[in-house]
Amino acid sequence: MTPASSAPARAPLIVFTDLDGTLLDARTYSAAPAREALARLAARRVPVVFCSSKSAAEQRPIRRELGLEHAPFIVENGAAVFVPEAAGLPVADWPLASGASGERVHALGLPFAQVKAGIRRASAHAAIAVTGYAELTVRQIAEVTGLDEAAAARAQRRDFSETLVDQLPPETWAALETALAAEGLCARHGGRFRTVTGAETDKGRAVRLLTALFATAAGRPVVTAGLGDSANDAGLLAAVDRAFLLPSDQGGWAPLEVPGMRRLARPGPLGWSDAMTELLA
Repeated sequence: MTPASSAPARAPLIVFTDLDGTLLDARTYSAAPAREALARLAARRVPVVFCSSKSAAEQRPIRRELGLEHAPFIVENGAAVFVPEAAGLPVADWPLASGASGERVHALGLPFAQVKAGIRRASAHAAIAVTGYAELTVRQIAEVTGLDEAAAARAQRRDFSETLVDQLPPETWAALETALAAEGLCARHGGRFRTVTGAETDKGRAVRLLTALFATAAGRPVVTAGLGDSANDAGLLAAVDRAFLLPSDQGGWAPLEVPGMRRLARPGPLGWSDAMTELLA
C-alpha cells in the first residue's frame, strides 16, 4: 500500500534580529524578558542571527550568554558576516576570523582605518567637529552609553565602522552626511547614535547573503523573519519574509515603510517575545 500523503514539511525558519532596543532593552541591555521565547526557538532548532551595529567583540559575549554560539552573526550594520563551524553553512572558502577559533568571516564593508580617515576629511570639509568612540576614554563611553566599562572597552574595538556620539541639529547632520557621501561613507541612525560605515554597507545585503547560505545548506528555500527598532534596520526588514518593527522605549515607531511590516505594541525584549509568539503559533 502507498502511504497516505502527508503535508509537506515546513520551510526552515531563520530569525534575524537587531540588538539594542530590540532583543536587548534599550537602557539595561538585558534580554531577560525574551529568554522564554529564545528557549522555544532553540527547541525547534531555529537559528537566531544577530544583525546589529555592535562589533564582533561586543556580540560574542552576548551570544555566549544567550546560548547562541552556534549561529552566524552580522556585525557593524552589515559590514561583515561571521559564521562558526557549528552553523553548518558552506563557507569553507571564507578566511578564518582572527580573535576567535572556528569562525569564518566575510567582509562586506571598509576597514576601520579607511572609515576613520574619511570621517576626518569629511569633518574638515564641512567644518563640523564630531566625536567618535576612538576619541573617548573607556569611562566616557560607559557614561554616554550606560554600559559597564568592560562592555564599553569592547564597544570601542571597531573593525569596519565608527560610532559618533554627537547630538547635532538635523541640518548639521545633513551637511555632514553630504560630506561623508563624497568620501564613500554613510552615517545611519541607530536610535541613539550614528554609525559610519562604507556607503555600500547594508544590513539587508548581509541578511540576503546568509539567507542564501541557509537555503543551500537546507537544500530548499527558507523562511526569514526580521526584527528591528530604528532607521538603520530598514535594509534588514526589507530583506526578510516577515518583518517586525518595535517601538522605542519612549513610544512611537521609526519612520519606516516596508511592505507587509508588522508594528508591535511593546518595545525591546517584550515586543520581541510577542513577535516570536506570532511566528511560532
